[in-house]
Amino acid sequence: MSESRITALTEGVSPKLVGATFMLLWALSFSSAMAFAKTLSPEVDSLIVLFMRYFFGLIFFSPFVFQAGFKGFVTSRPILHITRVFCVGAAMGCTYYAYRNLPLALATSIGMTGPLFTTVLAMTLLKDSVSLPKWALIIFGYLGVIVIVRPHEMPISIGVWVELLANLFAAFSIICVKLLSRTESTLTIMLYANTATTFIAGLLALSIWKTPEPQDLMALMAIGALGVFSQYCSVTALRYASPSYLAPFEYTRLIFAIPVGYLFFHELPTLWTLFGSLMIIGATYGLTRLEISPQGRKIG
Repeated sequence: MSESRITALTEGVSPKLVGATFMLLWALSFSSAMAFAKTLSPEVDSLIVLFMRYFFGLIFFSPFVFQAGFKGFVTSRPILHITRVFCVGAAMGCTYYAYRNLPLALATSIGMTGPLFTTVLAMTLLKDSVSLPKWALIIFGYLGVIVIVRPHEMPISIGVWVELLANLFAAFSIICVKLLSRTESTLTIMLYANTATTFIAGLLALSIWKTPEPQDLMALMAIGALGVFSQYCSVTALRYASPSYLAPFEYTRLIFAIPVGYLFFHELPTLWTLFGSLMIIGATYGLTRLEISPQGRKIG
């Protein structure tokens, strides 16, 4: 969907509500992609997963590339694009490694520290103002994550540190997107990220290449399609709202993980999961109400 089409459809709607909606769609598609990644055979290396995600993603994205033509690559900020490509590739590579080598609940829990990284970087680099009520809601939402997964009951391994590193790279990528969205189109931002990452990951994967089995290829195709859609939702959300406002909506990944986990892995939610999910919903709802109210805008 083009930016002009989105603008026409959302005319009269609060930009922050539009951003929140796209972040919810991002959370759903990201959770689904990670579920497909969990179904892959152990023989499929994480670097190959990274390459195939962007390779198939680029195939699904190609109609928009052909429509835009060469002008889609025209940019006045090549260094920022390159920086984002590096951050995205590093974040996705670390994320796939962590999700495939940690229990799903633990990997998701650590992934939920991402909003804290993003909020701090937004304050430092973008000079975003984060009020005390916003901090309270961010922390309350993260407490909901802890209630769900109870990470103290799970072992610590190298995958934990890799996941934390992924969050740091992802936070830097979000800051880059926010800066790019001020002058670049969504198509250009996605075009550079997908083509450059496919090329770089492909070169790195050559040395360890092993053709995945047909069932793994089907899962990788789904990951690629969901990856492009989630990327589009993330970039569009940042066009409408600040990173510090959108960051806590990442917590909703756990809420979407409940039906995804049930459908793919037959995991039934516990009372802890339901209670923690209510905390997350309450935090994101409270943050949205705070941001769209006149008083909230004044203190934020």
